[in-house]
Amino acid sequence: MEIMEKEYSMGVQAKGKYTEMEELRKQDESRQQRITRAREDLVAAELELSNQPLYDPPRNEIERLGAQITEFEISANQIKCQRTDREKILNQKKGSLRNCIDRLREMENASNKLLQALRNSGAEKIFDAYEWVQQHRHELRKDVYGPLLLEVKVQNKNHAAYLEDHVPYYIWKSFVTLDPADRDVLVRNLKTFDVPVLNYVSDNGIDKMPFHISNEMRKLGIYSRLDQVFDAPNAVKDVLISQHRLDHSYIGTHETDKMADRIPQLEILDLWTPANHYRWTTSRYGGHISASVESVRPSRLFSFSSDIGDIERLRSTKVELEGNISNLEETIKSLQSEQRHLEDEAANLIKQREEIINTVQLEKKKRRELQNRVDLRKRKLESMMKEDDLETNIKKLVDQARNMNVQRFHLALETKKLLVEAVSLKWSFAEKHISSIELDMKIRELEIDLKQQEKAALQATMQFEECKKVTEHCKQELLAAKRQAESIALITDELAQEFREMPTTVEELEAAIQDTISEANSILFLNQNILQEYESRQHKINTIAMKLEADDKELKRHLSEIETLKESWIPTLRNLVAQINETFSHNFQEMAVAGEVSLDEHEMDFDKFGILIKVKFREAGQLQVLSAHHQSGGERSVSTILYLVSLQDLTNCPFRVVDEINQGMDPINERKMFQQLVRAASQPSTPQCFLLTPKLLPDLEYSDACSILNIMNGPWIEMPAKAWSGGDCWGTVMGLAA
Repeated sequence: MEIMEKEYSMGVQAKGKYTEMEELRKQDESRQQRITRAREDLVAAELELSNQPLYDPPRNEIERLGAQITEFEISANQIKCQRTDREKILNQKKGSLRNCIDRLREMENASNKLLQALRNSGAEKIFDAYEWVQQHRHELRKDVYGPLLLEVKVQNKNHAAYLEDHVPYYIWKSFVTLDPADRDVLVRNLKTFDVPVLNYVSDNGIDKMPFHISNEMRKLGIYSRLDQVFDAPNAVKDVLISQHRLDHSYIGTHETDKMADRIPQLEILDLWTPANHYRWTTSRYGGHISASVESVRPSRLFSFSSDIGDIERLRSTKVELEGNISNLEETIKSLQSEQRHLEDEAANLIKQREEIINTVQLEKKKRRELQNRVDLRKRKLESMMKEDDLETNIKKLVDQARNMNVQRFHLALETKKLLVEAVSLKWSFAEKHISSIELDMKIRELEIDLKQQEKAALQATMQFEECKKVTEHCKQELLAAKRQAESIALITDELAQEFREMPTTVEELEAAIQDTISEANSILFLNQNILQEYESRQHKINTIAMKLEADDKELKRHLSEIETLKESWIPTLRNLVAQINETFSHNFQEMAVAGEVSLDEHEMDFDKFGILIKVKFREAGQLQVLSAHHQSGGERSVSTILYLVSLQDLTNCPFRVVDEINQGMDPINERKMFQQLVRAASQPSTPQCFLLTPKLLPDLEYSDACSILNIMNGPWIEMPAKAWSGGDCWGTVMGLAA
């Protein structure tokens, strides 16, 4: 092909040379005229250059504008630095605000979880009560605390369990007021929410026992007191201590449990340890001391704790940060406006300077262009004067055309030789292609046989392993039985000989044992009917044995017939499945990644025979059997319809009906699937396909074999019904068919 193109190119070039000769003759006639015109143009250009005045650029004005531009740019950069500093501070403030909001949200979420714990434990309306107090807090005279569970913070989970178990449950859902009027308001409004309201009077004070841990207490493992292990507002703490004597309840360790009998000697009547709660009471009559011990229950309410004071501080910090951010944003906007003004002034000055510079450059360019024009016309005139004469150029072109024609002749000979060689190679290629097709068929048959042999080998291996396990188990039983027999009596030579003469199977041994027992019974009981019964049974045994032998022969004959029939139809079935697999694999490669169809064989168990469809939709995956566990609904729909398309050429049914063909498919797979189905159903001698309510995509490719039937009825659609009443094909309806 390259040689033919080269020969064609040489011919075109030769014709071009002849054409060029004619052009040279015409050009020589106009050459003298062009020389005259070039001389006239040169004189005119030199005259225009001599008349062009010299231009002096305004350097002082340019320097003045440059100084002003520099001044404006310095001021703008200073303002930009100030704005950058303010933006850094603004970003820091915004970061602090985000941290504050996150921390506030965490603490409020912790409060919600504590309220949820109260509601789960029985206070069903605690959320409503808490929200009412928050909404009406501004109407109250003094602070209100509550529910008390939210006000108390305990760091140690053991201490939380002690405190929750020591204080009654109703206290944790209570609210504490500091003013009697506030108490009356809360009692009146929170009555429906079933929460107690307590009033704290700070003037009375409480008689609290001073906290002191003596050396004797430390020796017994006592290290703290219940009123010292939690934090709360003073009013809340005083209420808990005064109401429930927290300052008289001490806390010990596991070591304290071992020495609990010595605790009353220290005048301690209430003690908590990680495992137990001890209480001692003194009788008012006899003065003797009695004790009670209860197990410590884990805390159910103190899962989360938060400080209301911290929440309020975070809220005030949030408001302060928001104000600072607003002020900084206003300052940044002002600086940005000032910077933009300075930059605009500098831009105007730069524009003025550029206009002056452009004027200078334009004057220089104009003079330079005039000088270039004069030089160009001089060179043009000189080149015209130096051009070769007509006869020399024509002689050169004649020589070039002769050389090109010689090359064309040699290329034509080479083309003839290559065509002969191409015919020979094409014939050889056809023979080798046919051989490769035959080899592919043999390879496919060998692969099918290989799969069957591998499957048979796998089954034989499994059966061998199972028999091996059974043999090993029987050997163990045999060794155990042998040891038991040797423990009862030693095996002498006479016994060994008798064992060798005995039957070798379990069934025969059991039959011999039964016969021996029967003989012994007949000797002992002298029953006259035993002989008759023995003869009757012997006759039945012979009859059954003859029938069994006949049945065995009949079974072997039937098995031989089945094997013969299987050998006659199993290759046909395998070839049919191979044809389906070839079409399915080809169609599946266009839709997804890979797929195959194979025959699931089970030796002589024909009820378990079936078709295995394996697909994969991702390059990194493996072929998986089509099932609801491995593929999605859309993938299974694609695989099923492609399998049906693969059966188009092999089935004899007159038509197929497919409902909701595109259920679960994405638009790409839906379009590919429809094209596959149209191409397969449009081929001759294939079943006709009916697609019911397909809900297809727009702009699909149809063929002339496709028809669209719309089931239309009702009094309002008379015109559309007439348009489709004939059931014409797609080409006729769209005006494509003649």
